[in-house]
Amino acid sequence: MQSSNSLDTFLAQMKPGQISTILMDMLPEIITCIKDINGVYIYVNRAFAETLQRDSEEILGKNDAELFGTELARSYMKDDADICESGDPILEKAELVTYRPGIVRWYITSKIPLYNTKQTVIGIAGISRPSLAHQHISVSGPMASVGKAVDYIYENLSEGIGVDQLANICGLSISSLERHFKKHFDCSPGKFISQVKISSACKLLADPSYTIAAVGDKLGYPDPVVFSRAFKREMKVSPSGYRRSLIR
Repeated sequence: MQSSNSLDTFLAQMKPGQISTILMDMLPEIITCIKDINGVYIYVNRAFAETLQRDSEEILGKNDAELFGTELARSYMKDDADICESGDPILEKAELVTYRPGIVRWYITSKIPLYNTKQTVIGIAGISRPSLAHQHISVSGPMASVGKAVDYIYENLSEGIGVDQLANICGLSISSLERHFKKHFDCSPGKFISQVKISSACKLLADPSYTIAAVGDKLGYPDPVVFSRAFKREMKVSPSGYRRSLIR
């Protein structure tokens, strides 16, 4: 094995881009990216583009808020800002990654700061892999309670889920549950429930065999008007408008 000094010398002679762009595209289901100091994507690998179901050219030049449009995007951006400010990496963090149309899933994410030759942080690089235990997180403490709550939400998408009911299932007070969700996801449990349901609705709306009313009913919205309002609140477009946008 080469020493770090030998590796540094070798990399300094190497043509840029040969590792980050070629090998990263060969990683199935593992998403990698590079963002500049403003959180703008300047590189994503093939798996990242496939996850968002977009061409990489549609992603580059945008930030998380423009791509995801949810409260979770705020959490991603806060992590990036903290890394750029402190210079400290975030390693092996369990977090939820969203994509449209699709679902919200657990990933294990690591992010590191990137420096220029003057040792100034100029951006971040990140890599995320799907968690094999994304529905049964084997961690202790507050994250275990949050994981139990997330499991319950996914397993009961067709039901109306109240925050008080969720807190009782997790053995937490409502205020504690709200505090844990705010810490880990930067949103309330109620907001998270809505995000998961509407994200699942996006996936169902991509299937023309489902009527819009059937999609709402399947996700615990028996009243089509209530479903439409909930969907538009999250997606800024009606269910029918979203379905039309999928037709190319």
